Amino acid sequence: MRCFSAFILGCLLLAAGPAAAQDLTAERDSARAAIQQLRQAMMQALQTSMREVGPAEATAVCRHLAPEMAAEISAETSWQIRRPALKARNPANRPTELERGVLLGYLTRSLAGQSFDGMETVRLVEQDGKTYVHYMRAIPTLDACLTCHGSNLAPDVAAKIAEVYPEDEAVGFQVGDLRGAFSLLRPYDPEAAPVVQAPRLPEVAATGPSALDTPGLRGDPVAGRSLFGAHCLSCHGATDLATHLYPGGGEGTHGDVCEFLQTHGLTDRQNDCDIIAYLKVLAGQVPE
Repeated sequence: MRCFSAFILGCLLLAAGPAAAQDLTAERDSARAAIQQLRQAMMQALQTSMREVGPAEATAVCRHLAPEMAAEISAETSWQIRRPALKARNPANRPTELERGVLLGYLTRSLAGQSFDGMETVRLVEQDGKTYVHYMRAIPTLDACLTCHGSNLAPDVAAKIAEVYPEDEAVGFQVGDLRGAFSLLRPYDPEAAPVVQAPRLPEVAATGPSALDTPGLRGDPVAGRSLFGAHCLSCHGATDLATHLYPGGGEGTHGDVCEFLQTHGLTDRQNDCDIIAYLKVLAGQVPE
């Protein structure tokens, strides 16, 4: 009953209040850009930690790095940034009533088969007599998340999580589950809504289809650029990812590259090939 009441509360807050009469496009775009900035910083830090100290120690590293990165971006953008979840690893990330209602809505929509791409909420809320912009965006569980949030954790990872997060609830996830959400809050000022500029995607020449490592499949790098912007840019810088995967200027080490990307499950196999074609062409454009 409590969950149902919170869900109803969240729906009422979405439907009512001053947000309905306001254009919050600039605020939404600013929040999106701040999240994109945080995601890229976190992904790069996590990949470096996983490579240098391994998954178990990376868990402890992220405990300190994630709040520090969020604090830096908060200072730059004036957004208060949280990552609440219905099943939280850190007790500090347990949702407020406002966040819980939205999260339950996202959970219901995901169980109904809706895409996470469209799960974002921007509204005005009243707190302590002041008006704030509240933005939330769903965080899906990807295959890479399962190392620390799945059902079959390595013993050293499970031990480190138990040591660092004794109240952990954030395990047992599967790919495609709702992991949590970004939650951003800041005072509403319609005259001052600074937007953090999102990184631009490098262009590639319209050279037509490019040959790939996968027999019988070819990718279009120009189409791949658009797909990368829609599905990958929120977590990865295009040039960084291209040079990481293809340090030889387009000569990758992954045999079946389309299957390699398909593990994220965000697009179909042909679109994955287009994304790989874009990254390969881009890697070849980066000076040694």
